[in-house]
Amino acid sequence: MSPPVLSEALHARAREFMSRYPQKRSALILVLHAAQDEVGHITDDVVREVAGLFELSAADVAGVVTFYTMFKRDHPGRFLISLCTQSACAFAGADGAVEKLRELVGAEHATTDDGAMSWEEVECLAFCSAAPAAQVNYRDVPNLTADRAERLCGALRAGRELPEVLDELRADAKPPEVPADA
Repeated sequence: MSPPVLSEALHARAREFMSRYPQKRSALILVLHAAQDEVGHITDDVVREVAGLFELSAADVAGVVTFYTMFKRDHPGRFLISLCTQSACAFAGADGAVEKLRELVGAEHATTDDGAMSWEEVECLAFCSAAPAAQVNYRDVPNLTADRAERLCGALRAGRELPEVLDELRADAKPPEVPADA
């Protein structure tokens, strides 16, 4: 049997979460989020350990992990940039942001060599008024054009704090210009 991957504090939180529900399985997603926050991603060992806590099979837990896109099986880096590329965001310039992220960070889902960041294309973030909509570590970033993606990545690489960087990007966000013939 493998040594525990999750801390005793997380085990205690998991038991507390489970106690809130008539069926402890109802707390599974909460515990998986807590585990991902602690470890950085959901490893096979995390799946097995969480399954043991819930008295479930590893396959049951893995099924939940693979169904929900917010659970990452590979470490996404300290900063995960998620960019919507659906219609409204594509129209507003998401394709340019994709190319800029590919240039600055690398291939989608790959983590930079320094472990600082990775990026992914996502479905609608329900933030169309700020297209191209994006998030960094699930915090909204409006109007992530190619230029703003370059600013974002540069600031994060320079070691600036995420809240400060996001506040700046939010403060100077502008709605996309719609062509007159649209």
